[in-house]
Amino acid sequence: MQTFFQARQSLNNCLGRLAAALALVGAISGCAINDRAKPLSNKFLEDRDTTVKDKTLPFDHAWIKPGLPNDYYTKVYFRSVTTSKLPKGEYKASVSTYILTEKDFNKEADLLAKYFQQQLVDKATNYPKATVAVVDKAGPHTLVFDTAFTELEFSNPVTNTGALLVPIPGASILFSAISNPHQAFASRVYDGKTGELVATVGDRKFPPTRLLDLSKVMTTSPNREICQTWAQIIADALNRDTFDTEVSNRGLFAILPW
Repeated sequence: MQTFFQARQSLNNCLGRLAAALALVGAISGCAINDRAKPLSNKFLEDRDTTVKDKTLPFDHAWIKPGLPNDYYTKVYFRSVTTSKLPKGEYKASVSTYILTEKDFNKEADLLAKYFQQQLVDKATNYPKATVAVVDKAGPHTLVFDTAFTELEFSNPVTNTGALLVPIPGASILFSAISNPHQAFASRVYDGKTGELVATVGDRKFPPTRLLDLSKVMTTSPNREICQTWAQIIADALNRDTFDTEVSNRGLFAILPW
């Protein structure tokens, strides 16, 4: 049977490990929390007020031209997704055993942009009972999306693997809640015939917090998950009968089992 002194020593050891973990979390959490709270950048939307929100879209910024007819647009063209609006030096926060240089970062960013564009196409094309068709050129009754990543930080596999190995109950949740991978995007939406700007959207997202997040030991998996979420939201918005139904944000701080 464990003696009182052995039990107390065991408790002290556990508290010591917890204190060490909390100290490490405190050291790295400041930047992560700041990233979640800071205002959305106006990059790619310099002529728009990015604090404007529309209750029908779960984005940090959304503006839809007043009086836009709900049934006028029957087609959508996802023309571009670019990484050219990412801030200079953005790669530094993503440096890891996998991303060593700015060239490595740019390669992965471009691949993620292509993935996001394909997700936009796929989600809208395969939408059940879709009312908007995906096309490959601008034209009448067509919404044209030009999109840019404005923030991008990939996961650090070594750091996140270490977090999984911390022998303290709940430590994985704690590390996950302040996780580093995140990204932001902005889209300008035009009338395919006149070229008039009819909508703008922008958003910043972090992956959902999980009890055990194995995706974060992969460099780009959390970012791809965010792209999937954004693409689904946009597909939902395109295929709603009206724009007057309030929707809720999708899992900014959701806690999932895995």
